[in-house]
Amino acid sequence: MCRLLGYCSRDAASVGEILGEEGFRAFTGLSGLHGDGWGMAWYAGSRPASWKSADRAGREPEYDKLAWQPLGDLGLLHLRWATPGLAVSDANTHPFRYGDCAFAHNGAIYPQDKLGEMLPPEWERRLAGDTDSERYFLHLMSRIAATGGDLPAAVADTTADIAQRFTASSLNAILLTPGAMAAISFHDRSMVPADLLRQLGHADRPEEVAAYFDLAYRVTPDAVLVASSGWPMPGWTPLPSGHVLITDRRTLATSVLPIPHPGV
Repeated sequence: MCRLLGYCSRDAASVGEILGEEGFRAFTGLSGLHGDGWGMAWYAGSRPASWKSADRAGREPEYDKLAWQPLGDLGLLHLRWATPGLAVSDANTHPFRYGDCAFAHNGAIYPQDKLGEMLPPEWERRLAGDTDSERYFLHLMSRIAATGGDLPAAVADTTADIAQRFTASSLNAILLTPGAMAAISFHDRSMVPADLLRQLGHADRPEEVAAYFDLAYRVTPDAVLVASSGWPMPGWTPLPSGHVLITDRRTLATSVLPIPHPGV
């Protein structure tokens, strides 16, 4: 399980600037638990750049350095808590890139010994690592190609197929394309690892545990942000499970769309 943060702003901006000093430090504090790597992706033009590390964000100088640079107007930040059984390595660290898109996921897909069945062979061969998350990303990319770029339809096809054939605690994700930011909220609150969170001492209140997979977004005159829970988020709007938030990069116009069942 992981933490997600995505942003789309009018001009090039840094993560620290968008969140503010207090907000940035609070979000970074989540790396105390989600310490199995971190990564950023950003767009200054039509293709993403990225930086990834398998170390903990809170103790890497490069993390702070990048977070306070105005790298682009569209980007994401990911803090990884690796699913047991999946290696902590550069190849398995988010975000993942394919073509002009970048992607990060929060959740786990089981059973692990069946993950090779998620993709057709020609897409399985494109994997750089061995995670469920990268396969989820490539599945989504394959459906975007098959639907002629219809993002809501591709999200619906992908989430329905994975939910039908596998057990997923959460398919929450942020997808960046050259023209948009898409935040996918698709999770099952009954799958929150409540006992583990309590044992680790990172969630003392029942409502915080229950909200572990929740996503929320904030719209300002100059930016749209979306993020995972676990840190103070006053004034943020919940993004319900079963919905996708799409933000137009050029205009910052946002749409919150239900993820339809394929065929409906």
